[in-house]
Amino acid sequence: MVFMVEIKLPYEIDNNFMRKIPSHRAFISVLINQGKIQSYTINEERTKGWIIFNTETEAEAETLIQQLPLYEFITYKIHSILVHDSEIFRFPKMHMN
Repeated sequence: MVFMVEIKLPYEIDNNFMRKIPSHRAFISVLINQGKIQSYTINEERTKGWIIFNTETEAEAETLIQQLPLYEFITYKIHSILVHDSEIFRFPKMHMN
């Protein structure tokens, strides 16, 4: 199943938040490499984010969210997705040399 998690980040960021960013990004990379996360997006203002999870259940997605190093700083809402399409899910484009 596919779930979109909408995240709200704090407007003011302290040193504790900043120190956790490297471990947070590393954990996100692990989940991407495992196929648990399809995409991870943060807006330019760094106040919102969207994560597309590919998990068996919503509970599994929520468990992964709770493991995020920045979990204590975020609020989130999980949306069940019926259709999620993107260029990356298409066959590679052919390029004539």
